[in-house]
Amino acid sequence: MGEVNSDNDINVFKDAITDDNVSIQVDAIKRLPFLASAMDIVRTREELIPCLADCIDAMPDESCFNLAEQLERFVPFIGGNDYVGSILNILIKLACEDEVVVRERAVKAMKNICSNLDNEQCEKSFYPLIDQLIGSDWFTMKCSAGCLISICYAKLPPEKQSELRNTFRNLIQDDSPMVRRSAGNNLVDFIPLMDPEEIKSDFIPVFDNLAQDEQDSVRILAVDVGIAISKKLKDFEIYEYLLKTFKLLGVDISWRVRQRVAWKIHEMRSSEHNREEIINLYKSCVRDEEAEVRVFAAKNLYNFVLNLLDSYKSQPQYEELFEKCFEEEITPEIHYMITDLSEDVRVALSSNILSLIMDALENEEFMPFKENMLKNLNSLPMDVDITKSLKSVKNVIKNLLENSQMHWRTRRNLLLAFAHITRNATSEFFDENLKIFYQYLLNDPIFAIRRTTPLILPLLIKQFGMNWAKDSVIPMFVFFSKDHRYLFRYVTLFGVEELIHPTLDQVRDDDDKSEKYLVDLKELILSSEDPKKFVETLVKIVKLNEKLDKEVDGTEILNQSEDDGICCDDNISFYAEDTLDNLKKDQKLTIFSISRDDIGDNTICYLEGVLLILIKEFVKVIKDLVQDPIKNVQNRAKATLRNIKNFTVNIKGEINQPWVDEAIGKLTEEDIRRIEEELNGQLMTSEDKVVENEIIDCDMAEDEGIDEGVGNEEEKLED
Repeated sequence: MGEVNSDNDINVFKDAITDDNVSIQVDAIKRLPFLASAMDIVRTREELIPCLADCIDAMPDESCFNLAEQLERFVPFIGGNDYVGSILNILIKLACEDEVVVRERAVKAMKNICSNLDNEQCEKSFYPLIDQLIGSDWFTMKCSAGCLISICYAKLPPEKQSELRNTFRNLIQDDSPMVRRSAGNNLVDFIPLMDPEEIKSDFIPVFDNLAQDEQDSVRILAVDVGIAISKKLKDFEIYEYLLKTFKLLGVDISWRVRQRVAWKIHEMRSSEHNREEIINLYKSCVRDEEAEVRVFAAKNLYNFVLNLLDSYKSQPQYEELFEKCFEEEITPEIHYMITDLSEDVRVALSSNILSLIMDALENEEFMPFKENMLKNLNSLPMDVDITKSLKSVKNVIKNLLENSQMHWRTRRNLLLAFAHITRNATSEFFDENLKIFYQYLLNDPIFAIRRTTPLILPLLIKQFGMNWAKDSVIPMFVFFSKDHRYLFRYVTLFGVEELIHPTLDQVRDDDDKSEKYLVDLKELILSSEDPKKFVETLVKIVKLNEKLDKEVDGTEILNQSEDDGICCDDNISFYAEDTLDNLKKDQKLTIFSISRDDIGDNTICYLEGVLLILIKEFVKVIKDLVQDPIKNVQNRAKATLRNIKNFTVNIKGEINQPWVDEAIGKLTEEDIRRIEEELNGQLMTSEDKVVENEIIDCDMAEDEGIDEGVGNEEEKLED
């Protein structure tokens, strides 16, 4: 603004500050530091500050808010802390305004100013203001008094502090609910400043009174006051002084009070003295009759569990104790919320529980707890999309694989995480983020993990499609057939057996053992107005099954009895243990089911795909393993061939039904020929294509009369 050498500039400011246009007022207020810096300190104190004090009553709320913001930085312009009273007098007026945001901004300014005052300056400037506010009949001034007490209490002498405690107790029992509510709010900030003995003698009764106030808006504040007090008391004192009243708040007639308990309960320090009481209080919130309370209990699950975990850390082997408590006390409440009739409760849980899982799993100290969390992933709501926390998911899995040497079951339970994550994921997501970890589990040094990992192969294929499987996961299983470690060559055989006899296959309610593979295709053909594409799929299955049957038929081992030592009926439940139970718990897929979406130009159904893969990839591999130098591998491969034969026989049993011939009879010979050519193309291996290309090249050479090369080669051979 330049030098101020006359009254003109201050008059310009006065005109702007009283202008009817709020924007002009706000702009003038924001330029106050420039005006004050150009004026000397005395003129600022004697002219500018009184001008502001006179204008404040006519200012709109926006101008008052901005004025409080500027006055916070105004102390240097009036000569320092010794003269801060003139600024505080204006801020006090702003702190008594009806508009809450103005009052809050003024209080914040006073708090920041007070932080820079020494004890003597604070006593001189602040204490008289409190007396002035308390003596007022206007409720907004009394509301602001509580703020000032919290701000300056720590810098006052003991006798003044005692007076302020009495003053605060009077405020919190004021006739006006608004004053009581404001005092209750400020009491939360005031309590940390007092000694525990002062709290117990002076403010435990205040807490009890607040909890019984006739206004539910005041009783809500009692929850926060109780939490604040608990942070100043010892564990046994929390039980002795607070829990009885806090439990009453948990069953208050007002759902808003109970809602506040549900939201703040995690801040009540839990210990062996009061843990059971606090857990029961949380349970009552989870099962409250009002959905609004249950929503906040669901939202607070994460924080509550962390608080519960902290309560065990002082005890030996606390991880196991906490895990037991979580499984027995918290898991049932999670299941209860999952099935809550209120959609809002389920949504609140789904948005909150992921944080709990990620935090728990990322803490590498609690390996048994990680295992427990992974076990229960399949119990989460369907709309908990872990892919939204991609970075955390990858970090958790990597951490588990690297740090679970002593807890191999934890690695095995990663299968539960894969099964849950892929429900809503894409094949691209799996390939980019999980495929490498799945391959790691297939290659795990623990046999039980390698035996269990193929269990989810059919689930992945049903989720992402057979075309994806042929390029992404099937090559992994084929690769293991050449592994130099003979026990790892089993992985190929485990994968094949899961493809043809999925352990996790969901049994149909009306399942007829004679109709498992083609029952859905039959329904599609009979119910469709244009069933041609479904009939063509049926033909492919028939042709592929015939070819597969021929591939394995005649193998001498099929004529051997199981008494010859080739029975390898190992018990998968022995190796998978509770991982299998948890995988089955929420598995809803019927693996061999066929829907309209499974049949199209770019898609093939599971059964057709398995037949293709067996013929093209696995039969030759298994026959090679039959010749393996290790007897156990030979026996396992022979057993797998026998299982494939039984697979083809069961499919053939359904193919021999009359409706199949009747359906296929609707196609022309040309249609059948085209389908066979298409299948031959799909079954052609890379080696076949090389041979075919060589034949084509030779034919071309003959057609072009390239005989010299042949003659020359013969001459070279003769030489």
